[in-house]
Amino acid sequence: MTELDNTTPRAARKRGRGADPDQTKAELVDGAFEALRHDGIAATTARSIAARAGCNQAAIYYHFGGIEPLLIEALTQSSDRRLERYRTALADTTDIGELLAAIEVLYVEDRASGHLAVLTELAGGIASSPGLAAGIDTSTRPWLEFVEDRVRSATASLPFAALVPAEDVADLIFSVVVGLELRSRVDGRDDRAERLFRLASVAAGLLGRDAPSA
Repeated sequence: MTELDNTTPRAARKRGRGADPDQTKAELVDGAFEALRHDGIAATTARSIAARAGCNQAAIYYHFGGIEPLLIEALTQSSDRRLERYRTALADTTDIGELLAAIEVLYVEDRASGHLAVLTELAGGIASSPGLAAGIDTSTRPWLEFVEDRVRSATASLPFAALVPAEDVADLIFSVVVGLELRSRVDGRDDRAERLFRLASVAAGLLGRDAPSA
């Protein structure tokens, strides 16, 4: 699945024996991602997804068994791509300040790719579709576990490293990132994230003052 802006519906695809099932599935995932990103959960229907994918609505049920599994697959594929990006970007972080600076860059990328929009739209649909909750949790769990590991590694040199609740910090980072996306949708302001990350960096610098030098 690409992260491009595929707002124009595809032309009708070839059906029957000439259709490529893998291509159909990939384009349905693309269509679901873009529908959630641009139209929101309320307007994301079998018809809107199929129009973007250039296929029949029945293909959604044939390949995925329904709309919800397709929407979760769109989030899962996006999450997998973003996690690989996080692994690359955070592989060499050695302290909490570097970790926060890198996560700020990654947050900007998450927004630009549409990943956060899709995540928050699906989260907003849990009330009407409770089955989405388990899928969202499964899709985001690897990211949380990875960030937890990075927090633990980045704080290892602090005098009180054993007291740092890495799992709670990862949950906090996740909550802040999702909260920032929701808040920016309300008032359209994009400067809030920069200010909060700057504040977090100052706090991290104060925490690391007494850490032993390498």
